[in-house]
Amino acid sequence: MASYPKMVVEPASNSDLSEKGAPCPEALLSLAAGSAAVTELALVISLIYVDRLKKVLSTMARGDPDTPFKIMLSALLVVKKFLDEDCVGLNRLFSRITNGLYTLKDINTMERSFLGLLKYSLFVTEEDVTQFIQCHQKELQGLDILNTTSRPAVAA
Repeated sequence: MASYPKMVVEPASNSDLSEKGAPCPEALLSLAAGSAAVTELALVISLIYVDRLKKVLSTMARGDPDTPFKIMLSALLVVKKFLDEDCVGLNRLFSRITNGLYTLKDINTMERSFLGLLKYSLFVTEEDVTQFIQCHQKELQGLDILNTTSRPAVAA
């Protein structure tokens, strides 16, 4: 089974983070993905997790202004742990990346909540990835994952 190259998202600098303590989602997610060496395939799988979460949440569900960011950060954390065995200290790293906006305890809570809402259903097949990419090709246009002819390798 062929795998995609390990393309790593370039991290944003800490100066790109909001001065007022509120997360600048794009900068913070870019920093988190880059610092944790998240591949483009892992980013796609994290979007699949978010899509699954969206399907189980009530249409009446509401959150804080930073809830979408927390969800994406949790998805990145979970997919990184699911795909890679060597993730010691990853929660602590994510806490540091947020410049103290989220404590280690906050990150742990976000991860547990995210996993609970997904009922720990994390397995993603090659077909899931292919279908997601085909359905969201326009939104994913900039990712190199679309420019390769080989099929993605996913964790079993």
